Amino acid sequence: MSIIENKIIGNTLIITLNNPSKRNSMIKGFHDEFQSAIKIAEEDKNVCSVVITGNGDFFCAGGDLNALKTRRSMTEPERYQTLNQLNGTIESIYNCSKPIIAAIEGGAAGAGVSLAMACDLVVMSEYSFFSLAYVKIGLTPDGAATKFLSETMPRPMLAEMAMIGGKIDASRLYNIGAVNVLAQKGNAKETAVELSKNFENLPKNSISRIKKLSRAAYGNDFSKQIKLETDYMVKSQGDKESMEGIDAFLEKRTPDYKKLR
Repeated sequence: MSIIENKIIGNTLIITLNNPSKRNSMIKGFHDEFQSAIKIAEEDKNVCSVVITGNGDFFCAGGDLNALKTRRSMTEPERYQTLNQLNGTIESIYNCSKPIIAAIEGGAAGAGVSLAMACDLVVMSEYSFFSLAYVKIGLTPDGAATKFLSETMPRPMLAEMAMIGGKIDASRLYNIGAVNVLAQKGNAKETAVELSKNFENLPKNSISRIKKLSRAAYGNDFSKQIKLETDYMVKSQGDKESMEGIDAFLEKRTPDYKKLR
């Protein structure tokens, strides 16, 4: 059985974490299979967006505790090597040129929060939650969880999540803008797929540049960000996509970006 299942619906690649008996935790082989799935999305010209979801009633429980238990006997270089597998998975989402939507049922815990928050858009079903309870087992957050969460929530809420290890429910996350859509219980995947249809006839180069701009904006100072915006606008103005978009606007028709893939 594959740990990660891929299925294309329309122009969306559905990546399903497929280990429901362990709440889709990141067992051995997870990272290689997941990164291969993202590579498929990146290379397939017909794929305009990605939805990441979990099989069963939980999105992702993060690292496998049985595997984590063995790391106490590892050397520090060996621990770095194993953590870099997780980092590679998070970076594959973060750096993918195509929009990625997390569809969360039940909850996301530990590195599952990192997996969700690395995505561009987040759909959570009502009654689902985030949990960053590393502190309860004497560990600290990883997978850039604190980076992503600091971009979307106030510091006291992050402290509550990471230092106390309490659950933050979906409605609270939605109210602070960390979640795009609240779905009915059991409908997170379907809602995310419906949301993904927005990308079917949008310009892929423009989307890729906007994703990079949005990511960079949280770390860049004013000078770096306005320079990056200028660079991308210069490239976009010479792109076939902008030619099609502007011509379509002036001709009062719908632009056809699919022909430019």
